[in-house]
Amino acid sequence: MVYYGIYQTALMYGAVVGLLALGFRLTHEVSGYMNLGHTVNLGVGMMLGFIVIQRTNITPILGAPFSFILTGGFNAAIYLLFYRRMESKKYSEAMMALFGLVSVFLGKAILTAATFLVTFWFGSEYWCGSESEPSFILNHLHYRGPEMGVFRFGFPEVMLLFASIVTVFYWVYRDNASLKFRAAAEDSNLLEVCGVNSWNVKISAWFIAGGLGGVAGVMSPYSIKGEFGRDVELFFVPVVLAAIVVENREPWIAGVAGLFVGFAQIALINFGQELIGVWVGEYWNLINVIFLAIVLYMKYRRFKISS
Repeated sequence: MVYYGIYQTALMYGAVVGLLALGFRLTHEVSGYMNLGHTVNLGVGMMLGFIVIQRTNITPILGAPFSFILTGGFNAAIYLLFYRRMESKKYSEAMMALFGLVSVFLGKAILTAATFLVTFWFGSEYWCGSESEPSFILNHLHYRGPEMGVFRFGFPEVMLLFASIVTVFYWVYRDNASLKFRAAAEDSNLLEVCGVNSWNVKISAWFIAGGLGGVAGVMSPYSIKGEFGRDVELFFVPVVLAAIVVENREPWIAGVAGLFVGFAQIALINFGQELIGVWVGEYWNLINVIFLAIVLYMKYRRFKISS
């Protein structure tokens, strides 16, 4: 029974990683460079979704559409304010990726401060931690049911939502609707000749990717105790790892890969703690980074050999 609970948590965590990886791969395909700041959308979506849920008293999973729209708008605005200008000025891919990496740390700091403020503004049943002394260190966002402690019965809803989104992307890409997305990065001039505004295509892709991050933000507290700022960093390596594993394949495949990467991470953490010790969980981010470095080295080595 304990293992069943672990598998449920691992699958829900994997679904969150999958949606983030799907959006990450979508912007990579459309823009031609990796937006390493993509996981900031998770924290923004979690915070905005949480506020909507508190103000409307709806079931947490029903906050996903609101979070999609709000976070999608946020991500599109980030593209218009920063990335579009860098593209127009012909910044290198490395420079834009570095900008995204810096935005992760900046976003984490802003969201951490926002967590502290939101804790005071909302006396919520979803905050776990000290009730008498609200603090962004002690309080974690985790959904609760009225009579059953930590609410873990969101498993069917979370997995159904994830499966629906991945299925939609699958049919969209099977139906050749992805040609505009691919052309936006490969040959935007040809796209313009065909009467399609390449900038609008990119803005749409960034809106969708941000929205997926927002949905992931609403879903994530079903599986782990989260914080708006901390989770931005927590999900960074699994998302990048899933996107790198699929290379240049279609975004929906990155979503499936993310599900497996997230599932494997939680399963290995739990079994590692049982077999080796609790330090496995404490140092898992470091283990993640080492594993990512190995994957990058192997892919680069394979590329060198094949060429």
